[in-house]
Amino acid sequence: MPHIAVLGFRGIPATWGGIEHQCEEIYTRLVKMGYEITIYCRSYYVPSDIKEYKGIKLIRLPTIQTKHADATVHTFLALCHALKEPYDIIHIFGQGPCLFSWIPRFFKPKAYVFFTCTGLDWQRKKWGTFASFSIRLGELFSTLFPHEKIGVSLAIKDYYVRRYGVNMHYVPNGTATPVVRPPKKILEWGLAPGGYFLWVGRIVPEKRVEDIIKAHVTLSSAPPLVIVGDSPDRAYVSQVKSVAKDRGGVMFLGYQFREALEELYSNALAFVTASDLEGLPLTLLEAMSYGIPCVASSIAPHREALGELTEFLFSVGDTAALRRHLEVLSDMGENERRVKGDLFAARANKVFSWDHVAQAYADLYNRVLKKH
Repeated sequence: MPHIAVLGFRGIPATWGGIEHQCEEIYTRLVKMGYEITIYCRSYYVPSDIKEYKGIKLIRLPTIQTKHADATVHTFLALCHALKEPYDIIHIFGQGPCLFSWIPRFFKPKAYVFFTCTGLDWQRKKWGTFASFSIRLGELFSTLFPHEKIGVSLAIKDYYVRRYGVNMHYVPNGTATPVVRPPKKILEWGLAPGGYFLWVGRIVPEKRVEDIIKAHVTLSSAPPLVIVGDSPDRAYVSQVKSVAKDRGGVMFLGYQFREALEELYSNALAFVTASDLEGLPLTLLEAMSYGIPCVASSIAPHREALGELTEFLFSVGDTAALRRHLEVLSDMGENERRVKGDLFAARANKVFSWDHVAQAYADLYNRVLKKH
């Protein structure tokens, strides 16, 4: 079977980070299909004693752990290391890392280069002018050097087709069968089953967490709002927390993983997201799979995920509309909420599946290798 190198992200086993969870779900399945997989990991993200994970070989390499150098340095080192290895395919995740996609094309011409776009990263508000320019250059290189290109949403595919006229495969993110956990840890946090709104992710400007807080704090007697996640950008996190200061009803739990996160999804009243920029967000798909109503900003990736389930959509920045949705869900009876939640779960199970995603990757890999 082919040997595939995967890089451009922090690594696995995944803790925080959407691409990390995506790749863990995909490549653990491909290993079971018989593929040989090597993932390049950043040394600060993966403990030094982990050399292999669920059949995947892990190669830890150093980087400079700053906002601008982290992905750049690690990707360059990973691709240089990959040149001397017998890989059939080198798969790069993210636009920024594609800045170096010319390296395997020129220096390892027998290997096929794949690229997966998980979002239009240059649009993220955290980047300054130079960093944004570098990622835009990575976007341009992603159209020139990879043999095959994959977009996780129809919006991303349409963008590449319209702007660059290139062919891009559409393979969305997926969900797994949810692990439903009874309330235990949440009770220690003072939360009741079915008694809190939930947001999960990295606290970065494009997520607009402050919009959710502003809408929530105006409710007279709303269930608590639980914010799960964090960010290296301490100034922005402090800014978000200041919106909720002295108003009560908002709980910041930091990053939560595995069992604790599963329990939070299992027992939430509803999931809320207010982003103005996404690829195809795993947190929303996971919330849907747990059968809880989802309130979401009306951006293309959210509409793609939710399909016909548009009842709780609102325009980006419209905190008044968001507040009305939270109020409706607060007042809704448990049985009605469960019926609505079942619709979200049914869509997640029918349309988004990690098994289908992994098979789509396998089909694409096999197709190009047959040409070799």
